[in-house]
Parts: sequence; structure tokens; C-alpha cells
Amino acid sequence: MQLRAIYRSYGGENMKDRPAYYSKLSCLASFLRSAAEAGVEPVFVNDGPIPDDRLRLMQGAGEIVDLPGLGMRGSYLTALRLATDGRWSRDDVVWFSEDDYLYRPEALRQLERATAVIREADYFALYGSTPNHPALGDADQDDGPRGWEELPPWPVDGHDWVRIRSTASTFGARVGTLADDLGIFRLCMAPHRNMLRDHDTCLVYQGFEPHRYRDLTRAAVGLSGPTPRDRVRGAWLSPFLLATNLRSHRRAQRRRLLVAADPNFATHMENAFMAPGHDWDALAVETEDWMAARGLSTGPAAPTS
Repeated sequence: MQLRAIYRSYGGENMKDRPAYYSKLSCLASFLRSAAEAGVEPVFVNDGPIPDDRLRLMQGAGEIVDLPGLGMRGSYLTALRLATDGRWSRDDVVWFSEDDYLYRPEALRQLERATAVIREADYFALYGSTPNHPALGDADQDDGPRGWEELPPWPVDGHDWVRIRSTASTFGARVGTLADDLGIFRLCMAPHRNMLRDHDTCLVYQGFEPHRYRDLTRAAVGLSGPTPRDRVRGAWLSPFLLATNLRSHRRAQRRRLLVAADPNFATHMENAFMAPGHDWDALAVETEDWMAARGLSTGPAAPTS
């Protein structure tokens, strides 16, 4: 088993509420620092053009697949296909990363250890809300989908890994499992141009229905949402959401297990969804020092759109 990595990068920016120390350059540097510790050579899927400072870092680190104009959905599908096109063994584990995450140096090395120790797990998260360390935006989680059970943690080298309901499109998977589950990923994003429905995807491959039937019924008859536009959209989406519920009814041997590091080894760089349990401000300074030692510099990114 080998750990692989695909890093999806977009040349632009958005208007998300970011920490003051955020930049895509420092996110990339933190990822590369962690990849070097784990001996991983990434593949970069670039929806460009990518700024020169980031591109220089990539050029010295791994293969670059330059496909400008892909958009979020196209970039994601390209990454999934690359991982499952036969270039890597089904026994390998692939890590997918978006470009706005900050990584602890040990993150990918710890991931590799977890994949070796927790053999029953199929999907892995370095970032994800856990019962002991809920992300700020997920602090008021409900009881979860019907049939959900908490499981005891798996200790790996003194760090707990726990079962979670879902994570983002920054995640890890066993290549063979992912190849078998690609239809689920496509189904969950089918009705959208710029939405991946990560939460639905994670629940469906684990064998849980992501939507309550009473909510689907209300949406189907135009009773869901505060505005007429919302209600029309809800009615249009309801058959797709029903299909994801039905797709979750998997045979027991095909229900997957998703586990996350608790506390997380990486964080999404958005103020409302920062992972608790680490001093990310200090890590950002560390990353800047690591870059400075290599003749690079970073600073806050200026949103362009």
C-alpha cells in the first residue's frame, strides 16, 4: 500500500471569510511540507492560470495537470478519474486536497499510519467535525441519520481516530473502494453545476439516508423554502435527493466506514469552520518561516471575485 495525493488548485479567489494570515501560497506550502515528511509526490490538477509563486512550488514537487476552465465540478471529476484510471494499485490510498487548507507537518504521515492500522476503514479525513472537537459551524449537530451509531475510537500512535458522518472534498480513500463508489459521487453532484454535496456523498457510501422523507415530500409539493424561487428549486431537486436516499440502501458488505483524526491534523481556512484543538495561527507563522528558509514569501490574499 502506498499513499498518493492529488491537489486541486484554482487560480482565483472568492469572498469567503478568511483568517488574516490566509493565503493559498501558505496553504500549498503547508501541504508540501507535510507531503515531504510522508515521502509523497503529489499530482496537481490546476484550474488556472495559477500564480507564478504557487506554480514554482508545484514544479519542484510533482506532476502538473494543467486544465484551465474546468470549474469546481470539472476539477473534482478530473481528480476522481485520475485516481481510479489504473495508474495506481487498488490497494493504495489517495488523498485529495483542495487549495484552501492548512496542514500540520505530520498530517500525511499520520494519515498513512492510520490507513495501515485501521484496516476496516475505507475513507479518511484529516479535517472533519468530531463529537469531541466539533468545527465551529457544526457545533449544533443533530442526532444524525436513522441508524447512526457512535463507535469507540481507534488509537493510532497516541492519536485518536473516530467515526464521522461526513467531511469535505478534501479527503482520503482506498483506491479500489473509490473506483467502486464513483457512481455515488456522480449521482450526488448530478443536478448541480457548482455544488458537490459532500455531506450526502459521505452518508450514502456509508449506507445512511441523507434526507428525511417528510422534508422531501414538502419539497416535492412546493412547500419548502421561504421564497417562491426556493420552493420551485426544492420541487425540482426533490427527485434527485430521493434518488440519493434510495442509493444508500447498500448491501452490508458495501457499506463504508469514514474515520477522522480527532483532533484534526488540517483545517479549512474559513473563520466559521476552523478545526478546534490546534493553534493554527502559530502553524501559519511556522509555515511562513519554512517558506522564508527556502527564499519564498507569503501574505494575506486579496479576494478577486
